[in-house]
Amino acid sequence: MPGCRRSRGVETAMGGEQQSENTGPAPVLPRAALADPRGLVLHLAAVKWALGAIRAFVRLGVADHLVAGPATAADLARAVGVDASRLGRVLAAVATAGVLDEDAGGRFALTPASDGLRTGGAGGFRDILLLLTDPLLWRPHEDVAHTVRTGQTAFEHLYGEPFYDHLRADDAASALFDRAMAQIDGPETFALFDGVEFRRIADVGGGRGSFLAELLRRNPGREGAVCDHPLAIAGAAEEFRRCGVADRAVAIEADFFRAVPPGFDTYLVKRSLQNWDDPAAVRALRTVRAAVGDDAGARLLIVNHVLAGPGVPDPGKLSDVEMMAVLGGRERTWADWTRLAADAGFAPRGEPAPGRLTLLTFRPT
Repeated sequence: MPGCRRSRGVETAMGGEQQSENTGPAPVLPRAALADPRGLVLHLAAVKWALGAIRAFVRLGVADHLVAGPATAADLARAVGVDASRLGRVLAAVATAGVLDEDAGGRFALTPASDGLRTGGAGGFRDILLLLTDPLLWRPHEDVAHTVRTGQTAFEHLYGEPFYDHLRADDAASALFDRAMAQIDGPETFALFDGVEFRRIADVGGGRGSFLAELLRRNPGREGAVCDHPLAIAGAAEEFRRCGVADRAVAIEADFFRAVPPGFDTYLVKRSLQNWDDPAAVRALRTVRAAVGDDAGARLLIVNHVLAGPGVPDPGKLSDVEMMAVLGGRERTWADWTRLAADAGFAPRGEPAPGRLTLLTFRPT
């Protein structure tokens, strides 16, 4: 349907009860970098240089002016109203980071990465980049040691209140967060659901319903509800209309920690449980278990990172620190997931490989 969100990339079918978008974690850095201790440390410290340049590139809207084709720094500076020399230096840095192409004549062109950073581009990830590099998520990394020493999140130490309380009081930050969450699911997420059967699915904590809308569009005849707090679901009806699923989708106000609506054969909790510590995560899952009731055929689907074990490089071990410092949450291993589910009254179906994005299936006990 026109206007319905589409994701970039090539989609692949993935079947089975437990699915993962990769067969195992990859090294975070190439082996060549690991072989040079000094170079490795300096490389990691210099990542901020690339991020600062890329963030400026995005905030200035430069990618929007490269859609028609390659352009020089002078051309682009005129288009966005800035100094050509200073912009050229930023563009050269962005190209060095691999996000832009630069030819020998100093003309810059979009790559698939920078194309995804255009304003309003279908399937893009501009707002994800802006959120991840926003001071709200950047500053807590300066204070991780405080969290390690005290147990208090670095975010609360810096801002005086928990992350979500702060977000709800800041309209601009809240709007950016909602836009980023709408962009977070690429083709690999939807591929996890190929072959997954459901009649009525509840997307618990699903925000404005972007994922549910696209999932229902891909599954004609199926119905669903997005269940979240009132501010999160405010735009859901419009999202459903744009995707052509308004007759099969509803938005229901719900508190993850109090109650979710009964009457669904499938309950989905996607990319949210890592935001919470174990007691809170179990409490949330118990609300789902209460909604399931005595329906032995119902399923709980969790989409999340499954951490690799000790000694195995895994990007999730990096995001785990952000969860700790910003939200007080954590990434989890398969053993962690099964323990949480058991505490909430669920048992696993199958066992997945570790992966950045994994579909976990549980049945009520």
